[in-house]
Amino acid sequence: MTLTILADDHKLFSDGLKHLLEESQHFKVVKQFTRGNDLLEHIEELNADLLLLDISIPGANGLDILKRIRLKDKNLKIVMLSMHEETIYLREAYLAGADAYLTKSLDSSLLIRHLLHIIQGNKIFPVINFSTIKTESRLLSKQEIRILRLIADGKTNDQIATELSISCLTVKSHLRQQIN
Repeated sequence: MTLTILADDHKLFSDGLKHLLEESQHFKVVKQFTRGNDLLEHIEELNADLLLLDISIPGANGLDILKRIRLKDKNLKIVMLSMHEETIYLREAYLAGADAYLTKSLDSSLLIRHLLHIIQGNKIFPVINFSTIKTESRLLSKQEIRILRLIADGKTNDQIATELSISCLTVKSHLRQQIN
């Protein structure tokens, strides 16, 4: 049973998500938060395995919360769950250390499957449109597109490095170039 925290300011959505997760019998929601500051205040004492975090939560920006949690806890699986489908949010979440970026429009059975993969150590960033990504005025290289597709498939940096026969540092360098 995966101990889970929900952080979303829409109570009805959060309650429905809690019901969905617990009905799957893979997750136990230990706490729900509607404000980011409250989450930051109590997260350490909850000893959870998984955090589903909305980007637009009041009291603190979800991406800022993600960064602050990652300073203290590298093991907690953090999934950004948002209505925003813009690539910039996905990039920021990835760089800040999220394990996944999923949209609220996702089918509920697919959400459960994704969460189970994330608990197993996979990363999932499926909303990115790789064919249209630009950084400033240059198109991405073929290698950068390959790397981003592998990330979207849930591969870790180490797995990508192995698959493409490059170093993990090279993978990270390509990702940084894509953002800058």
